Amino acid sequence: MSNNILELNYFAHETAVIDEGAEIGRNTKVWHFCHIMSKAKIREDCNLGQNVFVANDAILGDNVKVQNNVSIYSGVICDNDVFLGPSVVFTNGSCLKFFWSFFSFPQKDNRKSQIM
Repeated sequence: MSNNILELNYFAHETAVIDEGAEIGRNTKVWHFCHIMSKAKIREDCNLGQNVFVANDAILGDNVKVQNNVSIYSGVICDNDVFLGPSVVFTNGSCLKFFWSFFSFPQKDNRKSQIM
């Protein structure tokens, strides 16, 4: 092997954007038009379908299956063996802001991690 070739332990489609510093585990597959940000952590044997976005500080455990068009924002933690269906969006707040303002509930710290 040439010194100029970096051996990857995962598969990434040529249209996927994986920012430098992203951690991607062995045998993971990253398909068409995905974007994995630099501080995202994706463990082993995961499968990210087409057009998946994984933000900084999001963590996917082992064997997580993510279907097409899913957005996983900062602070979301998926445990091992989780299935995320098509077009799911995980926000980085514990409750949607419109819900709080509509019902006039007191504001909370909406930056807590969500563990699936």
